[in-house]
Amino acid sequence: MARPLGIGVPLALLVALVGCRMTDAPSSPPTTSALATAFTTSASSANVPRDLLVAIAKVEDGLRVPKLRTPSLDDAIPTAGPLQLRHAALDSLARGAALVNATEYDLRSDSDRALTAGALVVAELGKKHGATSDLASWGPVLAELSGFADAPHRDAYVHEVFATLASGGTFEGRDGPITLDAHDLPPTLTFDLTSTLRFAANAQYPGAEVFEMSCTGKCATTRSGEQVQYVVIHDTEASWKSSTATLQNDPGKSVQYIIDVDGHVAQFVAKGVADPENITAYHCGNLLYNQRSVGIEHIGYATQPFPEAQYAASAKLVDYLASKYNVPRDRGHIIGHDQVPDGPKIGQDAPPCEDAPKACETSGNYGGSNNHTDPGVWEWSTYMARIGGTAKCNDATSLWECSTGTTSRYRCENDAGIAIEPCTSACNPTDGGATNEGDGICTLAPATTVTPPTVTADASTASDPPKADSGCAMTTRGTDRAPSALLVAGLGLVLAKRRRGRRHGPLDGMDVVVR
Repeated sequence: MARPLGIGVPLALLVALVGCRMTDAPSSPPTTSALATAFTTSASSANVPRDLLVAIAKVEDGLRVPKLRTPSLDDAIPTAGPLQLRHAALDSLARGAALVNATEYDLRSDSDRALTAGALVVAELGKKHGATSDLASWGPVLAELSGFADAPHRDAYVHEVFATLASGGTFEGRDGPITLDAHDLPPTLTFDLTSTLRFAANAQYPGAEVFEMSCTGKCATTRSGEQVQYVVIHDTEASWKSSTATLQNDPGKSVQYIIDVDGHVAQFVAKGVADPENITAYHCGNLLYNQRSVGIEHIGYATQPFPEAQYAASAKLVDYLASKYNVPRDRGHIIGHDQVPDGPKIGQDAPPCEDAPKACETSGNYGGSNNHTDPGVWEWSTYMARIGGTAKCNDATSLWECSTGTTSRYRCENDAGIAIEPCTSACNPTDGGATNEGDGICTLAPATTVTPPTVTADASTASDPPKADSGCAMTTRGTDRAPSALLVAGLGLVLAKRRRGRRHGPLDGMDVVVR
């Protein structure tokens, strides 16, 4: 039995409550991946803590950003590098570009160059806020770097980065594992004890997180007499934090709702507006459609599949909106951004594109004024069925296609519309052919097979592709339950005992000085 800590609480119980070991992560052999080298080089040249940069990148979901990419000039959420530099309350993208004498497009194209720029932005903020070699002194830097406009989200961001530093771990990077040693930090830094996010203004959609914003330059506070006729589906082409911070601040763009890959929903609420859903959000590139629609952004990329949890949450939200505003549950009213008319070309009040998604994307007459192609590979056939609606037959092909999660298959059957068949075991996609005999095949489970219970992925592993992190993040999203007083008190005793033997904060083997 573990030895009690003087308050009648065994250490084993505290460890069980935390759900991870209360010891530093074991040392791993040095990695020689290009990304690991880039972190070391950028931190050294900017004279900032290397592990701080890694923790920020982990929280930003930026460790797997490709080294080189060709970004779209009209991305709604332009981001750069592992630190996800962006246009937010702090325009870290513009500042980073200025510090390395490059264009924003240069940084968005070259992840390592963006990391160098990001390290310089962090160093500049460190000098501004008087950060030292003690990691705990970097809190104000993290708050400003987050780019959130409101104190609750800035504070939650700071706690999450510090919790990542405290727990450490080995995380999946773009070209190999990235190891972060655990750092001894006080619980007051790693836990958000105030739980302020849970007490923010109430969202109209039950359970949604709230991001407050100003409508100045971003939206109109009314619909100018228009009624909701459409729900428009988007994807952000960026991560959760970069997307929410940008949409909360960046002029000229806004939306009513956003959904993360794990199904978490947030609503953007304009200050001083009694009915936040009924603003004219600037999301379509067509003013009339903006006035007549509710926009929903989805974290993800138009060229990659979207996860099941995100589809399920999105369908539930659309079902709520369709019922509330009497929006017909068909593909003439539940539409993608790629179906919105380009007003100057074919008229603002033209009907949505009725062609197959690929044809809408490439026509040049749709996707709003900038001809956006999102949401891309969205699975309309099964998505519409989730809300009791109907998809267009040209949303699918004549070959059976496997659904997300491979639990069913679907195809277009011309006059009969979209056919969806459940699979007893799974749908196995094949190369297909000229007939329907070689495409998505439903396989039946053997009678003796017992299917093990499904383990639901948490927010840190729900994105596509899956992450392989071994760290134990000691933080929660703002809407989750705060840690119990017993847990916090116990952690304080454990960490206090450990601090007697060593100091907290500085990185081992590095003298960090901010100039």
